[in-house]
Amino acid sequence: MTEQGVEQQAEEAPSTRGFAFAQIAQALREDIASGQFAVGESIPSERLLSQRFDVSPGTVRVALNELLSEGIIDGSRGRPKKVVRLPKRQSPFSEFHSFAQWALREGRDPGGLVLESRWKIASELDVALLQVPAGRRILSITRLRTLDGENVMLERTHYPEWLGEIIESLPDDARSVTAVLAERFDVRFAHAEHMFGAENAAAADAAQLGVAEGTALLTHRRVSRDAAGRELEWSTDRYIAGKIMLSVGNSWHSNPLQWALPESP
Repeated sequence: MTEQGVEQQAEEAPSTRGFAFAQIAQALREDIASGQFAVGESIPSERLLSQRFDVSPGTVRVALNELLSEGIIDGSRGRPKKVVRLPKRQSPFSEFHSFAQWALREGRDPGGLVLESRWKIASELDVALLQVPAGRRILSITRLRTLDGENVMLERTHYPEWLGEIIESLPDDARSVTAVLAERFDVRFAHAEHMFGAENAAAADAAQLGVAEGTALLTHRRVSRDAAGRELEWSTDRYIAGKIMLSVGNSWHSNPLQWALPESP
């Protein structure tokens, strides 16, 4: 079969091709992590890689685009691709969404305690972020999060009425609400939008976190949805400065970052 025919066949069978390019991308990550291709060095051409993996150059190109988007390699089309950084461990979505699951993976001891739980009539922001009708109830939960016994974060989360009724039945000291919802109620968080900022601790937040009023806080607001796009929660998490940092990479080829105003929904 000609190379053109191989590429055409690959396009007609996207599931097979997708599996191949994912394997190739992972193999190249491992090569770079092991030092076979050092930072600053070029990786083999598409032609040589297609021979190595016995696939079409088009499939190799898709794999290389994965590494380009991750900022591991750089280089324009038709020119040698060079390694610009070592691969980093990619955190699964559940680990980033759930403070407790991230902490457990790091070998730390997470804790959570509900400080306040009450029903409210949806505000304009609740209507906009949760897509609930005006006048409906939402459940507002304030949790204190700890790491190895130390206060780290104050979490204020709003849930739509149907999910709030489930949340209300959970124990106040549940380590990971996300995990419990998935395991017991088949409610699974699949997508989220995140915004980050900085602010000084207001009096109420300072008292609950056990810090002085005006202490610097990292603010993280998220809106979470299930696989069908249904809104599950919106939350504002406030971390004590110096306790947690966020790591993110971007490049000319892929940029997940963008500026936003604090009032953006």
